[in-house]
Amino acid sequence: MKAIKALAEKILKKPLTRELISYGIFGAATTVVGFGSYVLFLHVIGFSLLLSNILSHFLAIIFAFITNKIWVFKALNFSTGNIAKEFFKFLSSRLAALVIDTVLLKILVDVLSYDPIISKLVTSVIVVIINYLTSKKIVFK
Repeated sequence: MKAIKALAEKILKKPLTRELISYGIFGAATTVVGFGSYVLFLHVIGFSLLLSNILSHFLAIIFAFITNKIWVFKALNFSTGNIAKEFFKFLSSRLAALVIDTVLLKILVDVLSYDPIISKLVTSVIVVIINYLTSKKIVFK
């Protein structure tokens, strides 16, 4: 909790760093990839809510790893061992975010009867924040 507070204070002191701007741009692009594939899987292909959410998350994870590694956090060590280690951490943190996203989505849609698309937008905002913090502090530190 202390690390999150320190990071929040740092961001508030200097809110428009190159890293935050590029994370915002690539985060938005990742959200488009995830949200677009979610809609495609759910409404076009006709997959279930959960399957659509899981598949769209995996597509977004691959896109986000590449863009975060190269352009956001400039983690330019491309040795096989380093990429494997970073991808494992990245995948683990994103899978944890997927669990949070899926639980929240189920609650919003099945318990509270909110629209699946609106619900996905809400959970996406939460997931973007979680993903930034884990990428910065754990994966690409």
